[in-house]
Amino acid sequence: MTKTNNLFHSRFLRLGKPLLAALAFTGLASATAFAGPTGKMGPTSAPAPQDMTAPNAPFIVDGKSVELKTYMGHPLVVWQVTTWCPSCKAGLRTFAQHQAEIDKSDMTILVLRDDKNGGYSGPSMHQFVEQAAPKLLNDPHFVIGDDTKALFDLYNPHKFVDVYQVIAPDGHVAVVSSTPSATFGKIASFIKPKTGS
Repeated sequence: MTKTNNLFHSRFLRLGKPLLAALAFTGLASATAFAGPTGKMGPTSAPAPQDMTAPNAPFIVDGKSVELKTYMGHPLVVWQVTTWCPSCKAGLRTFAQHQAEIDKSDMTILVLRDDKNGGYSGPSMHQFVEQAAPKLLNDPHFVIGDDTKALFDLYNPHKFVDVYQVIAPDGHVAVVSSTPSATFGKIASFIKPKTGS
């Protein structure tokens, strides 16, 4: 009995080491396959900045440089996203759910891919919006583009993967937050019907 147990034990050890190594490698490969890109989320409850005027900076739309000041004077959301970020995709869907009320307002939402896309590859902005909320692509209230480094450094110095600012019509930054799918109420308070409608 002892000899049988010892024989089984020694055979298991001989076979077990390569088996364990193979299982460990498979587990590591699976973990790597399922692990996606990660990054720091923006704060959802940051205090509103005091008397902070929104700085002007360029961003890119369809390969052309556009100045942020072009959209000042009306409620403006500057939302910086990465195209691999699940909360960003959820945020697009939330904006799509509120598209009708936004379209009746003077608000513009700039949806801009972070400079370097948060350090990871991912779909283009057009592909990203098309996957999550395709109706926003042809809506003039939604401007889809890419950060320049200048805008990214000004509006996202902490390099969050999902962060937005609401800029009031007078040009001051009224809200700094993240995850529109969870914090849309902060944006909704700035959605007012167009004057005369």
